Amino acid sequence: MKNRTSLIFTLLLVIGDAAAVLAAYIVAYMLRVKMSDAPTHQIVPAGEFLLLLLLLLPFIIILFSLIGTYRAAPQSKLAIIGRIFFGAGGAMLFMIMIHYFLVQPLFPSKLVPIYGLIFSIVFLSFERGTLHLARYLRRRRLIGVTRVVLVGDNKFALRLIDIIRRDNNYKIQAIVGSSKSATHKTFAGATRNFPPDLIIQVATHEKPDIDAELLNFAKENYVDFKFVPREISEVPERLELELFMGDVPMMSVQPTSLLGWGWVAKRIFDVVVSGLALVILSPILLMVAVVNKIIHGNVFFRHTRLTRGDEKFQLFKFQTVCRELNGLTPEEAFTKIGRPELIKKYRDNGDFLPDDPRYGRWARFLRKTSIDELPQLLNVFRGDISLVGPRALIPEELAEFKDKHAILHVKSGITGLAQISGRRDLPWEQRRKLDVYYVQNWSFGLDIQILFKTAWQVLTGRGAK
Repeated sequence: MKNRTSLIFTLLLVIGDAAAVLAAYIVAYMLRVKMSDAPTHQIVPAGEFLLLLLLLLPFIIILFSLIGTYRAAPQSKLAIIGRIFFGAGGAMLFMIMIHYFLVQPLFPSKLVPIYGLIFSIVFLSFERGTLHLARYLRRRRLIGVTRVVLVGDNKFALRLIDIIRRDNNYKIQAIVGSSKSATHKTFAGATRNFPPDLIIQVATHEKPDIDAELLNFAKENYVDFKFVPREISEVPERLELELFMGDVPMMSVQPTSLLGWGWVAKRIFDVVVSGLALVILSPILLMVAVVNKIIHGNVFFRHTRLTRGDEKFQLFKFQTVCRELNGLTPEEAFTKIGRPELIKKYRDNGDFLPDDPRYGRWARFLRKTSIDELPQLLNVFRGDISLVGPRALIPEELAEFKDKHAILHVKSGITGLAQISGRRDLPWEQRRKLDVYYVQNWSFGLDIQILFKTAWQVLTGRGAK
């Protein structure tokens, strides 16, 4: 979970492929239409040609993905070259098919797609060669390399070690066992200085099942965990079976389903929606900011919260407490206003009081309508949190929850299952269990469902405090 270099590299490949194909057909158009005196079969203005290309690019990238261009598993040089030719040819045939069915033609001349194919192969080869060279140079400095701790040292483990050492994507950090090939006798000793990026446990006669200690360590440190069973028939259905490096069967224990392209789609959705929302709501945000400055002295309330990977960030909300209570904890604020008896009641009631004396009429309006939450769209756009996810909690609160690390495998969110299931009406422990359920059962459809239900609750005022 901590090492996302391969995902970033895949994103760079997608962007680079799109740019290479776009550049190839622009050069083809310029070469045939603008730099040649020969007449064309059709008149296609440069602006229309570029617009059609941009509209077709997403489908070309999908085509590249379908042929395995963006596979996470290591690929041989021959396979990469073959997919470049196959992808470039498939893109050309796809555009020729679109050209045939369009009322307004795409290509002004038959030579344009041929030139485009040639330049696509050249540009894609250059782009991919550059990216792979950059990754190779980074990995020579051990940047972006997956550090592996392998637990178990039987004959199969020795074979696996040899396979891993031949792959530049991985580096053996430690081998835990009792044979001569082992570097450490205990797992604690192997991870004393720093945690790895991947733990691989090989089943042995002494430990045929998943080691709970290793699995808990992986969860608490946001490390990937894989298990090599003694027999494939022993694989339980709840775990995902995969072939590691093409031929080594392993069970991948994933604490969340929010991985790979799901993570990419969620981030793109967050950026687009939060960006549009900030633009559309800018008049409201500006008005509230002015009124807040007059009434409370401060526009925003900033507070340290937790998000994915146990990382801390500054959460933005509109200031709602009275000016003289700015920056105070609830305990300090209740004591200052002479109401210390409310501290226990506030905490026992899930950090809520029906008539909280810290808030005036304006503040109660902001909180009742959830307008005070709108600045969190800035956190979403920046990438601190997501639109949907577990509630962003303060470190001291979450430290008491035993499944804390299960929650922090994904980014915190503005809204989530707990918010649409009763918000403050649910006990604190129940809300956290809903957060864990979301992490383990994430889907894009679930996000959309939560957003619609949140919008309905905000409009009706149900659950808002």
